[in-house]
Amino acid sequence: MFVHLSNHQCFSFLLQSFGEIVQSGWMGSMEYKTLERLWAQSKDAWQALLNELPDDSESDRVVVAVGHPAIHLALLCRCLDLPMEYMSSFHLDDGSISVIDFPDGTKGRGVVRCTNYTAHLGRWSIPITRPTENDEEF
Repeated sequence: MFVHLSNHQCFSFLLQSFGEIVQSGWMGSMEYKTLERLWAQSKDAWQALLNELPDDSESDRVVVAVGHPAIHLALLCRCLDLPMEYMSSFHLDDGSISVIDFPDGTKGRGVVRCTNYTAHLGRWSIPITRPTENDEEF
């Protein structure tokens, strides 16, 4: 049996219970008003990032944004043209790398190439590790 649901129907539970979802995880430590301020600031940050990019698609210029995962979640939502309520649909670890590409320059839409890449963190990116035979105890 197959049920056809639109994207809106699939995420409607999220829109209805955003306050409850925000209470889970590290976003739970942020008040709703703080998230609203962060969302408003992310609009300016997104525009500032776009202003740093060249207008043509041929340039190899790279712009790096370093910050708290919450602002990066907001920037990902801005890239995907999603409202603030979808921020909790994504997860980013501290120190992770996300890549947004602009193949058509700033005139086109951003393309999310990867999110939450943590391989560069090595064994520290794995939540539970056991020491190996020659490993130091920390």
